[in-house]
Amino acid sequence: MKHSNCTPESIVKLENELAFLAFEIQTSISNELREREVKAVESMKKNPKYFFSYAKRFSKLKSNIGPLRNKDTGQLHYNPQQMADMLQKQYSSVFSDPNNPEKRNTMTHTVHSSDSISTIDFDEKDIIGAIDEISPDSATSDGEIPARILKACKKPLAQALLILWKFSFDTGVIPMTYKEQFITPVYKKGNKTDPANYRPISLTSHIIKIFERIVRKNIVAYLEKNNMFSPKQHGFRKGRSCLTQLLQHMDYLLENFLDNSETDVIYLDYAKAFDKVDHSILLEKIKAYGISGKLFEWIKQFLCGRTQTVVVDGKKSIFLPVISGVPQGTVLGPILFLLYVNDMDKDIKHSKINSFADDTRISKRISTMDDCSLLQEDLEYVMEWSKDNNMMLHEEKFELLSYRTPASKATAEALPFMGAVNSYTTSSGTTLDRSTIVRDLGVNMSEDLSWSPHINMMVDQARQIASWVLGVFKERSKPLMVQLFKSLVRSRVEYCCPLWNPAKIADIQAIESIQRHFTRRISGLKNLNYLDRLKELKLLSLQRRRERYMIIHVWKILHGICPNDINMVFKENPRLGNKVVLPPITSRATSLAKTFYDNSFAVKAGKLWNTLPRDVNTQKTLECFKIKLGSYMESFPDNPPTPGYTASNHNSLIDWCSQRGGPQMAR
Repeated sequence: MKHSNCTPESIVKLENELAFLAFEIQTSISNELREREVKAVESMKKNPKYFFSYAKRFSKLKSNIGPLRNKDTGQLHYNPQQMADMLQKQYSSVFSDPNNPEKRNTMTHTVHSSDSISTIDFDEKDIIGAIDEISPDSATSDGEIPARILKACKKPLAQALLILWKFSFDTGVIPMTYKEQFITPVYKKGNKTDPANYRPISLTSHIIKIFERIVRKNIVAYLEKNNMFSPKQHGFRKGRSCLTQLLQHMDYLLENFLDNSETDVIYLDYAKAFDKVDHSILLEKIKAYGISGKLFEWIKQFLCGRTQTVVVDGKKSIFLPVISGVPQGTVLGPILFLLYVNDMDKDIKHSKINSFADDTRISKRISTMDDCSLLQEDLEYVMEWSKDNNMMLHEEKFELLSYRTPASKATAEALPFMGAVNSYTTSSGTTLDRSTIVRDLGVNMSEDLSWSPHINMMVDQARQIASWVLGVFKERSKPLMVQLFKSLVRSRVEYCCPLWNPAKIADIQAIESIQRHFTRRISGLKNLNYLDRLKELKLLSLQRRRERYMIIHVWKILHGICPNDINMVFKENPRLGNKVVLPPITSRATSLAKTFYDNSFAVKAGKLWNTLPRDVNTQKTLECFKIKLGSYMESFPDNPPTPGYTASNHNSLIDWCSQRGGPQMAR
C-alpha cells in the first residue's frame, strides 16, 4: 500500500536532503583527513614518529612481524609469544664463541703515551648537559621514564641521578635493570617468514644513557688528545663522515689515474660485526689504550652480565645472556667498537685500508703484477686479523672493483688470461669476481669513474618517493609541500653530493627534474615557469645547492672541523683573503684523466671557493659564513639547465664569476 506522503515532490526533497547530508559527511571527512595530514606534516621535525606512523598507513609495504617459520619443523607460527622466542633464538645465535680456541688478542702491546685515564669527575651540570642531548621523542626500555618527562624534570632529578652514578662509578656496580636490552624486530627484506630477515633494534634505559654520555665524552677527549684513533676510521667520530671517507678514497683513485695507474679495491663484509665483539679481547685492548682503575672496572661491568629480551606485540621472550658484542642501543657501544677494530690496519704494509665502522675496503695502486701480490698479502693479513679477533667475515660477499685506464682495459680485453693473473682469493680459495658497480657507503661507484649510473639510480629512487608523497598527502599548499619536499625528497638527491656533483648537462637536468616536477604540483604555481617557481618559493636550484655544500665543506676543512685528507692547500692573500691552491696535474695525464681532474672535488670546490670575496672567505664562525655565503650567492642568477637548454653559461658560480671578472684564482 503506497504511503500517502510519498509524493514525487517529497521524494525529490528527500533525495536532495540525502545528497546534501552525504556532501556534508564527505566534507567533514575530508576536513578531518586534512587536519590530520597538516598535523602529521607539522610534526615532521618535532615528532617524526607521529609523522611516519601516519604516513606508513598509506604505504603499500606493511612491516608487521611474521608469521615466522620454524626451520626445524617447517611450521608457521602466528602466536606473538612463539615468534618472540624464535627471534630471540635467532639473535642469540649470532654471538661469537668466547671459548673459541683460535682467537688471540692481536694488540699485545700497550699504546705508548705519557697519559692515561683511570677516573672521571662529573657534577650536576654534566648530568643536565647529558639529559639535554637526549631527543625528546627517543624511545626507551620497558617501564622507563619517557624522554620528555626526563627532560622536563631534569633539574629536580639531577641531584638524585648524580648520587646514583657517583655510587655506581665508585663501587663498579650497575643495577641489572640498566643492563637489560629490549629488542624490537624490524623487517628488512626477503622472505618475511624467515627470522633472519628481521633487524634487531635495541632499546635501553635513558637513565644509564645519561651517564654513558659523560663516560663517552671523557674517553673520546682522552683518545683524541693522545691521537690514539686510527686516521683510517671515519665512523662515529666528530668531523668525520661517509662523505669525508669517500672524498679521501676518490682522491686516491684520481691520483693513480692521473699517473696512468689503475687501482684495485676489495670491499670486505663482516658478519654481524657489532654482535661478534669478544668481551675478553675488547677489555684487553681497552687496558692497552691506558684506560684503567675505576673507569676500566665500570666499563667491564657495563659489558658483562647483560641480558636481552625480544618484544613482539607486547609479548616478551625469555631473557637470555648477551655473551658477546658491544651493547647496541647504547651510547658507549660505538666507541667501544672503534677501540676493538682500531688496530686492524697496524700491519697493513702495502695498501690503503679505510673503514666506516665495520664497512672496510682495501685499495692498492696497480702498476705491475707484483702490486697484485702485495694487495693479496694485505688481504690475507686482514682475514687473519679477523680470525684472531673472533670476528667472522662473509668472504662470499667480498666485492672487487678495478679502476682501469683505457689502455689497461683494452689490454685486459685483448688478453683473456690477464684476468686469471691479476686476481685475488679468499681464505677458502675462492677467486673474487670483478664488479662493474659497487655500492660504497650509499654511493654507487663505477669502474670507469662515471657518476651517471649513481645519478640515474638516485633519481629513480627520488621519483618513487616523490610519487609516494604526492599520493599520500592531498594538501598542495606552499608551506606543506615545500616542507614535504625538503624532508622526504630532496635529501635523496643530495646525499654526499660534493663527491659526485655532476658536470654533464644531462645528469644536471635529470637531478633538477625532481624539484622541477614536484614544484609544479604546488597550488597556484602550475602555470609559472621553473625559475619563477623557485623565486616564489625562495628555493635554490639543486645545482646551486650542491655548489653551496661544496663551498661549506671547504670552509670546514680550512677551520679543522673536517679532516684535510685530500691535502687541500690554502694561501692567505692580503687583498683576496683565504684562497685554495689548486693541486698540480702531471704532464703524463691523458685527456680523459684531465677531465676527471677538472671535475674532482679538490679542483671544482677549490675553484668555487676562490670565487668568494674576502668578506666571505675570512668569516671565522660557520653560522656567519653561511649567512655571508647566502647573500653572495643571491647576487648571481640561478638558471639551472632545463629541457631545451642552449645557454653557454652552465649556471655554475665559476662561470658567473668569470663573466663578472671576479676574484683571481690562486694557482
